[in-house]
Amino acid sequence: MMKETYRLERIRNLGVRLQELELVSLSPGKSYASAALNFLFADHQLERPSGLPLEHTLKTLGEAIVAKRKVRFTNLDADAVIDFFCRLYRVH
Repeated sequence: MMKETYRLERIRNLGVRLQELELVSLSPGKSYASAALNFLFADHQLERPSGLPLEHTLKTLGEAIVAKRKVRFTNLDADAVIDFFCRLYRVH
């Protein structure tokens, strides 16, 4: 469970960064984490899966990264997906 909390914290930080970059604007009542995930799925022209565990949601995004960006990985796990976007958007 701690791992999930840590992932959510990193995704939230990513959401804060995306707002700083004016790539997302937060609707009232929405979380930074949710805004970040919505942005990343929209940016990759994917439907964001609903009702799935966070890890599965991130793996879905990982598959899109591999397919679209022709990265050298064949499979990105949930943490690698978060790392990828944190590096991309320079989140510390």
